[in-house]
Amino acid sequence: MKGIAAPLAMVMFLCLADPADAAGPPDDAAAQTLAMRYSPVVRLQEDSSNCANGEQFQPTDVEAVLGDQQVALRGPWRPPDLVKPQPEGKDIRLGFPGHFLDFPGDPLRPGCTYAEWSARINAAHPATVYAHVVRDPAFPGQISLEYWFFYVFNDYNNTHEGDWESILLVFDAATPAAALTMDPTAVGFSQHGGAERARWGDPKLEIVDGTRPVVYPAAGSHANKYGRRLYLGRGSEGLGCDDTTNPGSELRPRVAYVPMTRADYVQQYPWLAFEGRWGERQRSFFDGPTGPNMKTSWTAPIQDAEATWRDDSNTVPAGTLLGPSSTSAFCAAVATGSNLVRETLDRTWLLGLLLAALVVLIWFAASRTRWGGADPLPARRRRAWGQAVVAALRLCRHRPGLFAGFATAFVVLSLVTVTLADLQAARRDAPVDLGAPTETATGFWASLLALAVSLLTISTYVVLLAAVTTTLDQLDRGAPVTATLALRQVMSNWRPLTRAAVQYFAVIAALTLFVATIPLAVYYAVSRAFAVPVAAAEHCRGSTALRRSRMLVRGRWWRTAVPLAIIVGLGLIAGPVAGITLLLGTDLPATLINVVSSLLFALAMPIASAAVVYLYFDRAVSLPGSPGSGEMPDARRTYPRDGDGSVEHDLPSVRSDS
Repeated sequence: MKGIAAPLAMVMFLCLADPADAAGPPDDAAAQTLAMRYSPVVRLQEDSSNCANGEQFQPTDVEAVLGDQQVALRGPWRPPDLVKPQPEGKDIRLGFPGHFLDFPGDPLRPGCTYAEWSARINAAHPATVYAHVVRDPAFPGQISLEYWFFYVFNDYNNTHEGDWESILLVFDAATPAAALTMDPTAVGFSQHGGAERARWGDPKLEIVDGTRPVVYPAAGSHANKYGRRLYLGRGSEGLGCDDTTNPGSELRPRVAYVPMTRADYVQQYPWLAFEGRWGERQRSFFDGPTGPNMKTSWTAPIQDAEATWRDDSNTVPAGTLLGPSSTSAFCAAVATGSNLVRETLDRTWLLGLLLAALVVLIWFAASRTRWGGADPLPARRRRAWGQAVVAALRLCRHRPGLFAGFATAFVVLSLVTVTLADLQAARRDAPVDLGAPTETATGFWASLLALAVSLLTISTYVVLLAAVTTTLDQLDRGAPVTATLALRQVMSNWRPLTRAAVQYFAVIAALTLFVATIPLAVYYAVSRAFAVPVAAAEHCRGSTALRRSRMLVRGRWWRTAVPLAIIVGLGLIAGPVAGITLLLGTDLPATLINVVSSLLFALAMPIASAAVVYLYFDRAVSLPGSPGSGEMPDARRTYPRDGDGSVEHDLPSVRSDS
């Protein structure tokens, strides 16, 4: 019995041991060859000199971070929590669960601290990835090769110290040696809380030198992407937008091979036994991450892939639709909201104060107006701004065909503008363009197209506002009206409308050239905001319409500016808000959501225009020398530069709170 005890014990040990620990040097030799063969090519986004844009970080050698004089190991208790300054790998091999590595800087207000620290470290050490070959016990006929990237900072919406990302290759082979005889069957790129799958040979997977996958880390977040796109994050794809559209440098990182067995890799890389966090502890999403050895994919990569990989990622559609894009608004809203949360995370009183101020502001604006009694006709009557909004909505409900016509015309004009905008974007980087000796120059034709886009955009809004004004004027007269007839009348009145619009926007553009004159631009924009309705309804010259608008707003600038801002703002955000709601609440494709958002925008703009025209009529009937309630201007009117008007009307003194 004693003679067979030792062999039997050895057999039992081999049966019960971790398969990874059973790997020997021959497996490691083949695994290391495999790791070198498929080492990834990393195309980082272009960096920025002011550390505010682009990519400031690269895959970093962990050995260069550990032992740095600006790194500390801290415990899970309140300060003083310092366990060891300048910890090396051997100092954290005991695990230290609940502890964390503290890097220099404040992750909630990073500034340039982390970027400068990363640049200093990487100047003396090459970019590095860590390769690890693993057998998944649940899939004995397959083997995986995983590359791990470490960045010292995640400069995304949820800023945090430390960032581990990975890519995984799966082989239908039981051993590394067998994997050397075949291609991988699947590839997965880590992206926030999940990963995206590709087949080897899939068109979206770029491969160089026959075996090396190309990875595009997104700017700031380092989520690994397959190509140059703007990606839309929802759920496991993160929350926000990942940008890989502007790669600036290509890295071929040094491959640091990690042995297959735990005993061997902990001996070579003691920090792979660390169970704490690679970055400062913070609340919620701003917490430092755990290391590779704490991830499911480290020991059961294929099981993790089956549970977390998806087949594709949502991308922001290329090109432009009407109005503000829902996806672009979503990206901006998430980034702005994240910045707000980050700035107030350790000052919750400030966040509460800001939210309370917002609620009070909305309540105050809503309570300072009237909403009832908002009949859409007659147009020439006193209305509070709330009544103007309700009247515009009721007019749309009563005459849907009319507003559908306006929306259609708006869509047609906007699509022409969008087409030119896309042409301009295509021409911008053309090095053969006249006047564009370099790829970064704008060029003559691109500049010309940009000017055409600006003029068409202005014309679209002017035509819409004038057409709605003409419609309400004709409805007051009891005349039949359609969108086509209104547009024809606008075309017949194009001279004064053009002169008023050109002068209006030219003065605003000139005043916004200098920061000091921007307040004057805002004042001018509000005081002349009714120039187009005046020219359309009162049949006066363009310069006269501008003076007339100033007269209507005089003494009520704030009571005009606030309603105009609310009405125009509601018109602009109606589509994007609906789109963001669909993005967060549904799984609809981003392209479809953008189409829905654009159609809502096209409908919202005529309604907003009607509300603006109602505000104009409210001002007009309240000022002597105006076409009164129910009185129609038959001839062209002139208004002196400093007078009230050439025609006087006795109007009752009616208070307006708009």
